[in-house]
Amino acid sequence: MQRFEKLMALAAPLDEKNIDTDQLVPARFLMKSRADGYAQYLFYDRRFDAEGDEKADFILNQAPFRTAKIIVSDANFGSGSSREHAVWALMEYGIRAVIAPSFGPIFLRQ
Repeated sequence: MQRFEKLMALAAPLDEKNIDTDQLVPARFLMKSRADGYAQYLFYDRRFDAEGDEKADFILNQAPFRTAKIIVSDANFGSGSSREHAVWALMEYGIRAVIAPSFGPIFLRQ
């Protein structure tokens, strides 16, 4: 993980409670090799439709938020099963910080 003391970057608003680890990385991708990268699976079911095309209404598919380095969310971000894949996907996608009132336990250990 790359350390930082100050981050000046665009923030994407995901003003929702209980964004769980299955939203961050759906369970069907958990057996993929980390060497292949997890960025492509971040919010997969929210970013893409059944044909693999981007959903225009999802915030990270919209300019200027495609390049956001910060996510601002509501309570209980990253809740659910302890899935380090969710942390890997956020980091590999380029998200350097998540601002939320509370987090799932997986973010305390990564």
